[in-house]
Amino acid sequence: MVEKPPERSLGMIIARNTVVVTAGTGVLKLINFLFNVYVIRQLGDDRYGQYSVVLAFVGIYQIFAELGVSQFGMRETAKDRTRTENLFWNLVSVRLLLGIVAVIVMPLIATTLGYDEQLVQGIFLFGCTFLLAAVQVPLEGVLAAHERFDYVTAISIVGQVTFVIVGGSFLLSGRSYIWLIVASLIAAVPAILVALYAVIHNRLLHMRVQIQPKTWYGLVRGGLPFAVIALTLSLAYKVDTILLKQFTDDSMVGWYNAAYNLVFSLMFLINGFKEAIVPSLARTYVSDPGQVARWYHRTVKVLMIIALPIAVGGTLTAFPLIRLLYTDAYLPSALALMVLIWDVPFLMFTAFCGNITTVINEERQAARIYGINAVANILLNLWAIPRYGVMGAAIITVATDLIGTIQFYWMLNRKLSHPDLRVELVKILAASGIMGIVVYLFRDFHVLINIGIGAAVYVVMILILRLFDTNEWSMILRLLRPSRQT
Repeated sequence: MVEKPPERSLGMIIARNTVVVTAGTGVLKLINFLFNVYVIRQLGDDRYGQYSVVLAFVGIYQIFAELGVSQFGMRETAKDRTRTENLFWNLVSVRLLLGIVAVIVMPLIATTLGYDEQLVQGIFLFGCTFLLAAVQVPLEGVLAAHERFDYVTAISIVGQVTFVIVGGSFLLSGRSYIWLIVASLIAAVPAILVALYAVIHNRLLHMRVQIQPKTWYGLVRGGLPFAVIALTLSLAYKVDTILLKQFTDDSMVGWYNAAYNLVFSLMFLINGFKEAIVPSLARTYVSDPGQVARWYHRTVKVLMIIALPIAVGGTLTAFPLIRLLYTDAYLPSALALMVLIWDVPFLMFTAFCGNITTVINEERQAARIYGINAVANILLNLWAIPRYGVMGAAIITVATDLIGTIQFYWMLNRKLSHPDLRVELVKILAASGIMGIVVYLFRDFHVLINIGIGAAVYVVMILILRLFDTNEWSMILRLLRPSRQT
């Protein structure tokens, strides 16, 4: 029988894990963001467009090299830690086999699509990261299942810092984007070594090889819903880049991805929380589903508080922000950013909901929702991109994620009893609107000063409108000072 943790204890666990992951993720995302700005500036819009195509192409086929087995394995390990050893070795075996197949098939498909030699070479090299990930990701899954997010975070930071140092050195010497892919292969090595140290040092694995091919079918079967989710998400978020490559030129691909990557980088604001909650809530849901419902609805309100002012402020500061980050050469990205920034609320909500469906064993429903979104995204982009280019892709991205948000909201509100959040939504919109007016009035100031003023005004409005009750302030304090909890 799974022991039921009291809600305060669960809050402390989630708070601790969230702080660790968020702090690490924040550092990681900052490093990644700054390096991405450097890459965009260094490569130029056309070469950055080519690099984006490689990342998008391999990102889609990555799903077939994983088939969701790692996510399934992490959840099952969190539920029953006695299975750690067995699950790990078989996960590695399955992923290695799938990775080898993907590395062989991807260049053939790229050649069939008419990609030039350099693009095919980049796709092959980047595909080789699948073989390294076949070891690294299951190791991270073991650590996550045992709620050692300090080590998971350290692994990510080591890998990213190595990539930035090596990749930056290559770019400084005038090398092509291919060498960024070489850098990603090099960076995986120290990350794997840190992961190995962590699991051995903490005695989570004893390195007794337990490969049982008869269990592979069960892993693949259990992982398929996660694979469908990942594939549909990948299609929804990357197919626009692939289609822009087919119907426009490399510069437009670069403009679109410069704007989209800026939007996607904001996901670090919730990544720590949504990743940290899964192991804790997965165990809690077995004995006390009500706690999961309370954490779900509490988080929905917080997501709205975070996301809506970002959308308003991003719309008003798009042009000076693009000019500051990427130079005038990327100003066409600003129009796309004004649209794409409104995807932030939908991205945050659907990402969080995807994790909640894993907790409540409704990943098949999530797969259905993501599948509908992916099909709609592909069909609408096939119509919009040839006609409207970058703006067409941006509008369709936001529209399809809105569809996904509505579907998740209806589904989870049936599964988890919910309070009426309409009053809170009105207050958040009012606070965001007042902030937007202030940002517009100070538009002649430097964009960073303007953003700072806007943020200060929004915080004041949150306090005035009392958007957090006593219990929620207590939760926030636990997130900020988890070590003080008894």
